[in-house]
Amino acid sequence: MAQKTPTLWRRVAAWTAAAFLLFAVAGLAAGGWSLSDVLKRDALMPDHTPSPPDLEVLALAEGLVTLGVTPETSGTGPWKHEGTWGLRWDGGYGQAGPIRQLTEQQVVRAFTPLTGELRPGEAVRLEGAAYQGDPRTALGIDFQEVRYTSPLGAFTAWYIPGTRDAWAIFVHGRNSTPREGLRVLPALVQQGYPILMITYRNDEGAPADPDGFLRYGLTEWQDLEGAVAHALGHGARDVVLVGFSMGGAIVVNFMYQSPQAERVRALILDAPMTNFNATIDLGVEQRGYPTLVAAVAKGFSRVRFGVDWSALDYLKQIDRLRAPILLFHGAADDTVPVATSDALARARPDSVRYVRVPGAVHVGSWNAAPADYEAEVRGFLASLPLPQ
Repeated sequence: MAQKTPTLWRRVAAWTAAAFLLFAVAGLAAGGWSLSDVLKRDALMPDHTPSPPDLEVLALAEGLVTLGVTPETSGTGPWKHEGTWGLRWDGGYGQAGPIRQLTEQQVVRAFTPLTGELRPGEAVRLEGAAYQGDPRTALGIDFQEVRYTSPLGAFTAWYIPGTRDAWAIFVHGRNSTPREGLRVLPALVQQGYPILMITYRNDEGAPADPDGFLRYGLTEWQDLEGAVAHALGHGARDVVLVGFSMGGAIVVNFMYQSPQAERVRALILDAPMTNFNATIDLGVEQRGYPTLVAAVAKGFSRVRFGVDWSALDYLKQIDRLRAPILLFHGAADDTVPVATSDALARARPDSVRYVRVPGAVHVGSWNAAPADYEAEVRGFLASLPLPQ
């Protein structure tokens, strides 16, 4: 019996190790499956519900507003970032400007009301859009609503007339609307560009993708192609494409996929989502998930939801971009990692004018310094060579 004891202990140890490994694998699979559900809900499913108020108006004075934090306030939100931001409340809208005083519990900012009346005690939210409504109500810029088509159906766009034979086409970000582009509209109008501010699949009121998912440019580029065809069919000789966040991904994949890419004179990209992998990696890291669980979740997402992670890394083909690019990205972006735009700028110094904005959050480069941003846009457009 004494001679068999080591063999018995080895067997017990082996079974114990196997059981531990089985539980570890099961736990990893369960964690990956659960995280894949989170990715579906937070990244793939369209959500047009307005973000709720997260600040409270504590006081108002001539040209000033005091905002207090609440349990819903994000520590990285725009309330503690310099610049110009939209201030939204139930029944009104305004702009919050430079910070006059800042503590951990409140901020005093310059304030300009635009619509409605703001009162102390009101629940409010700061947002990057900075303007509410349409080009006419927000900026006094005349426009028409036009329709164009893609293989998925009919879409609407705001059309602003201009004097040039090159049109600018604005593509908004995930779960947003053309209103996101009102910030850059004056700079484009001043240069004489006719402008289309478009919608695409899964936008509110627009045709839905057959599987209902956001595809971050893999399918949406076809809707942009429809908008470009509309412009070319209505007097445009070529186009300038402007893309924010996911809109940047749509623009870049359009450049890879569409024969009409040869009609693109230039690109303006703001925090473009050029590598969805890196964006998701940043998000899961912020949520505290282990790297291995995130990798398993990506595998499940590929099988369950058809996410093509390799195809969503647009940086792999960046040498194919032939148009000049004006690239903005905020150094404090906690949604789309600024490292992706750093990589784009390093890879294409021949064609990229890179404006890396210190302290700016996601798609917040205009908000951080509106005059500087608009001057960059005007200068870039003025420097473009005339078409041959």
